[in-house]
Amino acid sequence: MRAVLGPVTQTSLAAGVAWYVAHDLLGHAQPFFAPIAAVVALSTNHVQRSRRTVQMMVGVLLGIGVSELLHPLLGSSAVSVGVVVFVTLVLAVAIGIGFVGEGMMFFNQAGASAVLVIALHKAGTGAERAVDALVGGGVALVIGVGLFPADPLKVLWDAENGLLRALLRILEQHPPPASEATESDPDMDPALTASHQVHRQLTALTQARRSARTSVRVAPRRMSMRSTVEREESRVARLYLLASGVLSLMRTMIDLAEQRAGPRPELISEVQELARTLRTLLEAPRPWRPPTVSEARARVQALLGIPPPRDSPQSATATTAARRVARDVLALLPDAAGERAGQRG
Repeated sequence: MRAVLGPVTQTSLAAGVAWYVAHDLLGHAQPFFAPIAAVVALSTNHVQRSRRTVQMMVGVLLGIGVSELLHPLLGSSAVSVGVVVFVTLVLAVAIGIGFVGEGMMFFNQAGASAVLVIALHKAGTGAERAVDALVGGGVALVIGVGLFPADPLKVLWDAENGLLRALLRILEQHPPPASEATESDPDMDPALTASHQVHRQLTALTQARRSARTSVRVAPRRMSMRSTVEREESRVARLYLLASGVLSLMRTMIDLAEQRAGPRPELISEVQELARTLRTLLEAPRPWRPPTVSEARARVQALLGIPPPRDSPQSATATTAARRVARDVLALLPDAAGERAGQRG
């Protein structure tokens, strides 16, 4: 609740302001599009607010335009609703490319707005509905982007921590060999479950990177952070390789666990050391202080300095996977210049 209190308060404020502008200042009798547009654009989190706002406004205007053109010809009936939605979504697919068409916000808002206009055609003119949508979107941009823009560094670090937690859970557990239940029900496969969790966090990381880039480009209060955010955004991009390496290591550990001998004690020790390093980074406050980075770097470099085993191909493969993860962790750590810039940010 503490995490969403700020965004929820801003969204509630935007809804009230949008209604006041459309109803009290512009004199619209039922300006429901205005607060709805503000709520949909801002929602309960800071991620991609400007993108959502633009997509919402374009989608709403498209839906309103199609409905206003077709309603006099088709009237209000089940058939007219179906036809209007069909035409609206076809046009949305045709024009929804690039920035506007990413995700489902644009298409959903276009279709929903078309339905609302048909269902509530006596609530006001099409021009009023379009103005209400613009009012709601404009208020959302002023409050969510102009006055209270997201902290792009916090957005990146929150997404990074979410992924690191998922990777830490993988490294700290020792997966059992596949059982009959796993073979009969793939959803019980620990590798599949972990993969789902990691890729969910990777999706959140991708959205956070887009939101951070947009914030320093369009939010006046965040433009001075552009160079720092670009450097951090480039650093966290290494997380995709780290996630791939940890998943590969997990599969290798499972394969070794299914064998009679199991993984070497030395390999288990290396994996535990990687887990301790990730936990150190997770528990440290942001931005990471030089002592924290130095400790993590020393641990990983010491691990990489251990001679690889020569006893069997399986052990060599597992060690290679662990060392790959170690190198990805090392690449994730900021250099000295990055540490100083992060503290200034």
